[in-house]
Amino acid sequence: MSQSGPKEYRVQARDQAGRAIQRYVFASSYWLARKRAKDLMSARNARIASIERKKSYAYRVVRGSRTITGVQSAFSRQEVISALERLGFEVKSVRRSIELRLRAPTSEIVTFIGTTAKLLEQQIPFAEVLRIMATNVRDVNLRAGLKDILQDLKNGIDSKEAFVRQSKIFGEHTAMMLGIASKSQELTSIFRSIAQLVERQADFRKGLASSLILPAVTFLTLIGALGFYVVYLLPEMAEMLAPVSSGMPPFTQATLDASRFFQENFLIIVTPFALTFAGLYAYILSDKGRIAFDRFLIRIPYIGRILRNTSVEIFCRVFAIVYTSSNENINAVRVSAEASGNRFLDYQIKNTAIPLMLKFGTEFGNALEQTKFFPEMVISRFKTSGETGDLQNTAKNVADYYQMENQYAMKNLISIIEVAISMIIMVALVFLTYLSSETAAIKIDPFQR
Repeated sequence: MSQSGPKEYRVQARDQAGRAIQRYVFASSYWLARKRAKDLMSARNARIASIERKKSYAYRVVRGSRTITGVQSAFSRQEVISALERLGFEVKSVRRSIELRLRAPTSEIVTFIGTTAKLLEQQIPFAEVLRIMATNVRDVNLRAGLKDILQDLKNGIDSKEAFVRQSKIFGEHTAMMLGIASKSQELTSIFRSIAQLVERQADFRKGLASSLILPAVTFLTLIGALGFYVVYLLPEMAEMLAPVSSGMPPFTQATLDASRFFQENFLIIVTPFALTFAGLYAYILSDKGRIAFDRFLIRIPYIGRILRNTSVEIFCRVFAIVYTSSNENINAVRVSAEASGNRFLDYQIKNTAIPLMLKFGTEFGNALEQTKFFPEMVISRFKTSGETGDLQNTAKNVADYYQMENQYAMKNLISIIEVAISMIIMVALVFLTYLSSETAAIKIDPFQR
């Protein structure tokens, strides 16, 4: 999921007849906004005059004896000044405000969505619920995001678009689902489902991180201890004992030779690894590389199955949420693929499954089968539900099944990792013990200099 969030840009252009055209686009960078603006205007044979990003401006105004300060979003400083003057304020200063917005903690987002669902159950209007939550949430970023949503709704902006604008606060796909839910007649149940989904995603990340942190710390500590002993301590001891010893034992000598070779050729050994790592990292950052990397991940024994099943679970749960609210199959499939977190699945859905459904009328289950991603059980369930027309409940049931399976799989993974780390530690201790005992057995010749 993206944390940077899209920014709003105003595109001003003129068509061939000289008439002014104004449109708004959302993009994560200026260059992406420019590309979207070109695509938008080329269909109208229009020439782009300017592309401006909406920014925050801090203002200080006076009315009577009162001095008022605040922050307003606009595409230019002059817009803020003009708006304040029309309201009858005497403008003292307007300057750019550097507003650092961070993603709200997952726990805060889950609490907000869950509490919102409970308030909606009491038949409180959605706008009133947002006002209540905007004054009661603890996180500063979430509070500011909710206030911006309320302001956008007050200005007549579509509720879905208002939530999407706060993708930086909620996360891109969570904001999209909240926006879709806000326009649904089943608002309460969908908000409850979204809360469960966000909480489930957070639990998976937390479980995966907790299972990997200890092994990573242990492994790095072990490497550090071995490196210190072999690269520094052992050579120092050997140099000190060399004048009074008749020779080093074979294993100790082999270790010293390896240590000396590593120190003398440090750059030659490390540079290729560093360049390879940097190249792979740069490749993974690209769209093509991320697709290949995510495809590789799901093929890793055991861990890959957990990652694949997690993506399947998220895909199915999001599909049930979006399909419920939109009843539009293609849009639901597309949004679910994007939310799955696996770029390979996203690519296969958009370039294989959706074209098959649109061009050839392929049924949903058969189209998913062609992605070469979903387990046979999932394909079978969706093929059956395609005949009965119960896709929503099938998707929810499949998501619940894989949620339960992944919980057990994560526990087993933690056990496997603990055993593997114990074996590595045992091997390292045997190595150090044998090396130390052999070093202690070096024969000292007091007459040798």
